[in-house]
Order: sequence, then C-alpha cells, then structure tokens
Amino acid sequence: MTAVTHETVASASFPALGSEITVAVTNPDRLDHVVGHVRACVDEVDRTLSRFRPDSELRRLESRPGEPQPASALFIEALELAIMAAVASNGLFDPTIRDALEAAGYDRSIERIEAEGPGPARPTKPGGGWTGIRVDRANRTVTLPPGVRLDFGGIGKGLLVDYALRTLGNPPCGVLVSAGGDLAVTGPPPPGGWRCGIAVTPDAPDEAVVRLKAGALATSGLGRRQWTRDGQVFHHLIDPRTGRPGVSRWQVVTVAAGNCVAAEVAAKVAWLLDGDGPAWVARKGLAGRFRERVGAVVTVGGWPAESPTVEGA
Repeated sequence: MTAVTHETVASASFPALGSEITVAVTNPDRLDHVVGHVRACVDEVDRTLSRFRPDSELRRLESRPGEPQPASALFIEALELAIMAAVASNGLFDPTIRDALEAAGYDRSIERIEAEGPGPARPTKPGGGWTGIRVDRANRTVTLPPGVRLDFGGIGKGLLVDYALRTLGNPPCGVLVSAGGDLAVTGPPPPGGWRCGIAVTPDAPDEAVVRLKAGALATSGLGRRQWTRDGQVFHHLIDPRTGRPGVSRWQVVTVAAGNCVAAEVAAKVAWLLDGDGPAWVARKGLAGRFRERVGAVVTVGGWPAESPTVEGA
C-alpha cells in the first residue's frame, strides 16, 4: 500500500469507508478547516455510493431497475467515470460485479466480515452489465437494467480524494488527502515534495520512499480485504471475466497519475492483467511500480527514483 509520512506538515487521521482517511497540510493553522471539509465529503460520498447503507442513493436507484431515476450530480459523475474506465480497460474495470463480490462472501462491510465471517457461497457470473446502463445527463437520470447491481468500491476512494481536493478550492497551502493509502495532493508541496512510503500492507514497514509534488498515487492488492470460507481464501479483487476473485503474480501494484481515480483504476486493472500489467500501464502513459509476491520489483513509465527507508528519516 501507499502510506504517507510527514516531516514539516501537520496531519490528522480518522476511520471511514472501511479505511483510514488521512489529511495533511503544510500550514498547521489550516488543518482543522481541511479535516472538516474532508469529513463532509466522506459523508456525502458514503450517502451517495454506499452499497451497505439502506438509505444511500445507490440503494434507492437500484430499487427500481429498468426505469429512469433522478440522480445527483455526484452519482452521475461516479457512474460516468466507472463506465469510461470499463471502456478504456475492455471491461477489466467493471462497476457491475456486485453479485460476484457477494458470491465471494463480501456482502457486508469489511469490519463486519472480520467480526462475523463472510457471507455464504452463491452462484457467480461474469461482469459486463455496465454496457446496458443508461445515463441521461441532460435530464439527470440513470437507468439501471434489471439484474445489474453496482459496486463503487473500486473507484469510490479515488473519487472521494479527488472530490475533496477539487471542492476545497485553491487552498493557501499544500494539502494531501489519503483514503486507505490512495492519495492525491494540491497546492504548494512541502520542501522536496510529499514523502510517500511504499509498503505491501498498511501495517507493514515502508520498502522505499518517493517524493510526490503533484498528482496522485494509488495501490491495488489484497491487503485487508481478504477472508477464508470453508478453508479457501477469497478477496475483493474480482476478475470480471470469470466473476471470481482474480489471480495475479503481483502482491501490490502502485500507479502514479494525474488524479486519484485514474491511478486507482489503473492499479486495479494492472493487478488483474498479471504479467501483462506493466506493459498496459506503460501504454497508458502512466508510471507504475509492481511488487511481485517473491519480492522482486518492476517499475515502468518513468516511475520516480526511490530512496531506501531509514529509521527516523
């Protein structure tokens, strides 16, 4: 995962969306204001996109399939971004793998899965339902086909980060927002750039460090979202081609891009592409870091120079 450490900045963290949200600023006097803004954005994104909240906009929209339903600007933005990602990845990024996720056992929040165990086995089916979704931006309506159920987990964290930074306006200092390690920055960075540590899990020590002055970083890997059912390990990275948890040689994939949604989508697709992931990232004009399960690291697309971690650095 991509963690961020802070040198000459002020920061605060809080749990939300099954992840840890971190906010950092180069002017400590602005921290409370920015944290309050990010918390409000977290609540808006959760109320709009959550599949776990019975009062979310997503749950309302999917309650009447086949009919045009009024949708908020944020929901339409999320859905259009997800569909564009599906088109650009030939369906490897798929917002309609909800049934497959639940078949794998991910039918509740990750906190409940950890406390109660996964849901029961269900029949699986490949993805592809996104091709039948209709978005009418002029009338602000969305039509979901019968049998198509959405999950924004693969893009929601990236959208939260981008949305929070975009709606913050032009802050008079540097700001970083991280959602579970998927992060982006805006404004003037601290001297030398934001110090971002690369680690394979959120609680693991950093393997290396990169300095981020602009843009975003996102990491895809199994991390926390894996569980055991009947002696078999399952996880949340569903391969839409099969409807089952994907298989990859990569332990984690980290991608740098201009915004967090683009980085998040590319990291997930590259992980699912297995050995073809590095070439795909390079063709997209992005920079990526691929950490194999056996420990070797592959970088592409001008991935920034890394420095080894030093205790206390």
